Amino acid sequence: MPPSSDSRFPLLAPALIAGLALGWGMNWPAMKVALAEIPLWHFRVGTCLVAGATLLALARALGNAIAPPPEEWRGLALSALFNVTVWHVFVAYGLLIIGSGHASVLAFTMPLWAVLLERLVFGTRIGRRNALALALGVAGVLVLLGRGYAEVAQAPLGAALVLVAAIGWAIGTLIQKRRRTSLSSVAMAGWQILIGSLPMIAIMPLVEGVQWPQASAVAWIATAYTTFFALVFSYFAWFTIVRLMPVNVASISSLLVPIVGVGAGSILLDEPFGWREVLALLLIGTALALVLVIPQRAPAR
Repeated sequence: MPPSSDSRFPLLAPALIAGLALGWGMNWPAMKVALAEIPLWHFRVGTCLVAGATLLALARALGNAIAPPPEEWRGLALSALFNVTVWHVFVAYGLLIIGSGHASVLAFTMPLWAVLLERLVFGTRIGRRNALALALGVAGVLVLLGRGYAEVAQAPLGAALVLVAAIGWAIGTLIQKRRRTSLSSVAMAGWQILIGSLPMIAIMPLVEGVQWPQASAVAWIATAYTTFFALVFSYFAWFTIVRLMPVNVASISSLLVPIVGVGAGSILLDEPFGWREVLALLLIGTALALVLVIPQRAPAR
């Protein structure tokens, strides 16, 4: 008997998963390179404005409505504050201190924080599986922070900044899950990036002034990569994957991102990659699999 249509995924899906893993994974060393020469606030404002406008233009080209109803603006702005403003600013400051590979692993603890916050705020039962996932995730963070005495003075601050970004992303995700929207996923992503950039636009002149950054061609290439591949393409790829595939299978693609991030940081930036990084990947990857993948595999009745 031939397999049902539900068990066969479009040929496009594997290519999109690989593209997403590369897009978000390679973005960590790309941001590290760009932020070495381009001021942090200028980098974030420029990439978000261009990416947000491009996503809205893409949504319009696809025939989707891009104007949200008045009652949806509040939820959109609130989720954008955490999903974009908190995430982008704290990740960027964290990358100035710790390696891009370590940052990518810590950042993708987001689902673990979402589980914990859902329990604390909404009273959702965690269960033994999610409790085990939280323990494994914390163990992975501690393993990363234990590298070498020379890094002890700086690593905790950088790691804390990235963890704050991950918690902000978790809060924004919970807000987004509980508010309905009539927008397409691509249009919603475009608006969130644009709205989330508004606080950064207001703060940038106070912190850095307004100037055209003087940077090398390599830094501008890294900035273009972040804008068009990591933000525009990867957001589009992610929402397309979710539309084409079951949620539990689509979630596997997010598990590939920190693995690519650690590997890319090691190859491109000569960042350390040893038993600590391997162990942290195994611990956090297992924790994320417990939260994202296994609970979705409920037996059919």
